[in-house]
This record gives sequence, C-alpha cells and structure tokens, in this order.
Amino acid sequence: MMKSLSGAVLLMIPLLTGVTDQRPASGQVERPCREHPQRSGPPFTVHGALRFYNGSPSFRIWSIGTGRILGISEGRFFLEGYRNLPKWLEDQARPDSQVFADFVVFPFERDKPGVMRLVCVDTAYNVRVRPWR
Repeated sequence: MMKSLSGAVLLMIPLLTGVTDQRPASGQVERPCREHPQRSGPPFTVHGALRFYNGSPSFRIWSIGTGRILGISEGRFFLEGYRNLPKWLEDQARPDSQVFADFVVFPFERDKPGVMRLVCVDTAYNVRVRPWR
C-alpha cells in the first residue's frame, strides 16, 4: 500500500506544483515516459544532475557519487507522441545550468558497465537548479 501511494504522489508532483507538460504546437497530447512502448524494465530512481551537453544525447544525468551517466534518448528510442524528458525539466536544463533532483527513469536497454545507458525520465522531485561551468 505504501509503495503504490508513494508512486501516486510522485506522479502528482507536477500537477500539485502547477508544473505540467505543455501540448505541442500540433495540438497532439504527448504521452509521458511511463507509457512509452519501448521501455525495457521497471522504473528506478537516480539522485543526480541533469545537464545539457553538446553531442548526442544532448541531455544526460550524472548519478551523483558515481561515474555513471544516463543518456536521455533522442534518437533510437524517439517515438512521435511520447516525451522522453518532461517539458518542464527540459526547460530548466540549459548550457549554463544543471538540475539536481531525484529522477524517476525507465530504461530502454540493459545496463552494461562502461556504456551510457539510454533512459527516459518520467518525473523528478527534490528539484534544484544551479549554475554549471
């Protein structure tokens, strides 16, 4: 009961804070990461820093306390009508800032040591934006 209740609260955070995904210009509602049909496993939480990089993928999460980097897929696992990163988080991650948070992510592939794992971000909590570089 407690696990499902905490999951429900996590999914409601953007609604409670007034931060929600916006509709794309085409008027089509984009579905969240948790509904992406190419997910390959259950969600997990990463305490990390979301940063914007010059390269692919552009958005990456550094898992604090490790050398691990998770890439927010924008190529191979891009699927029209689905968001791999919530718009409200994307808007906060700029080349001169980083977003520290507890990110709830879904993997698109298995974890391989030494290889950037591609994921999508469903939501985040304990969010703080700080200057970077």
